[in-house]
Amino acid sequence: MNNNIKLSASLLKAIGHPIRVQIILALANHGDMTVTELTEYLQIDQPIMSLHLAVLRKFNVILVTKDGKKSVYSILDNSVCQVVSIIYYTRNN
Repeated sequence: MNNNIKLSASLLKAIGHPIRVQIILALANHGDMTVTELTEYLQIDQPIMSLHLAVLRKFNVILVTKDGKKSVYSILDNSVCQVVSIIYYTRNN
């Protein structure tokens, strides 16, 4: 199996958790957000949020920058954002 297939599968697995999808959509719709803003907006406990943010950072989906003591998150990989948005907004429930 070629390495690009393995990397693609790993990335899809990384973004395939409901909380991570919510994070990607929140950042796509609202732009840069702090951990506190994400936690409040998505109503997810901070330790759980941090765990999921770490996975998305590991796969270079999101970027974290420091603003004083605050960590600000933004979308790094727009292609992942587009894929998640297309899937989310084209499914009828």
